[in-house]
Amino acid sequence: MNIHNVHVNRAPLAGPVTHIDYKPGGYIPAFNKDSDVNERNHVVINTAAGTLELTQIAGVLTRRIVSYISEGTVVLRGERIGMIRFGSRVDVTVPEGYVFTVGLNDKVKAAETIIARKKDKVQQQ
Repeated sequence: MNIHNVHVNRAPLAGPVTHIDYKPGGYIPAFNKDSDVNERNHVVINTAAGTLELTQIAGVLTRRIVSYISEGTVVLRGERIGMIRFGSRVDVTVPEGYVFTVGLNDKVKAAETIIARKKDKVQQQ
């Protein structure tokens, strides 16, 4: 995401938040491979399809990750779970049985773009 994008993050699937691990850190550009030292917030959601993980990663201009959830919160698919101020990145690990429907550098729209589908639904289309 760049400075012109919306930086609100939404839950890809519904379920209880089982773990949140916040780590303070630096502010290297989020697209850089060395950004593993950046401020980050790792969220684990137990979904009906399996465990979903997402990591909010701060970028070079970012100075704050804002989380709207805590451990034990039950989120709905598409619900706002947090935001990252200005340039940033979010990594999503989907449960087994899903395939991504977006590719590298694809533009996505909040609450509109479906980033992954169950394999059986992809084959039916």
